[in-house]
Amino acid sequence: MVFTVMVMAPRKAGVSHETFKNRYEQHMRMIADLSGDAVPLSHTRYYPLHDHLTGKPKLLLGNEDEMPYSVVVLMEFADEQAFGRFCAALATEEAKAKVEADEAGFWEREGMQVTVVEGHGGRRVE
Repeated sequence: MVFTVMVMAPRKAGVSHETFKNRYEQHMRMIADLSGDAVPLSHTRYYPLHDHLTGKPKLLLGNEDEMPYSVVVLMEFADEQAFGRFCAALATEEAKAKVEADEAGFWEREGMQVTVVEGHGGRRVE
């Protein structure tokens, strides 16, 4: 059974949405290199659209000031053990130092949330 992890992360104050997006895409290439064969089966990023003038997310419902996330990520692994191998690859001193140094330039780690999710559907219900 696929093991899916969702990451929701805000950008640092003063970092534009576009800069965050570009930096995160570069960051994920580094993560893939560091994790080697423990890389996720898939790593899908969703970037909420933002108004270019205000910098606030274009919400269809809700309070835009209460939407802190600049990216919502779904990572899929073959199973929980595969996720554990991914985490272990990134937990080495060298990898951890590289990840934290890179994230310091754009990512607000304190506001990040990570959870395990279960997916259903994906196709139109008849």
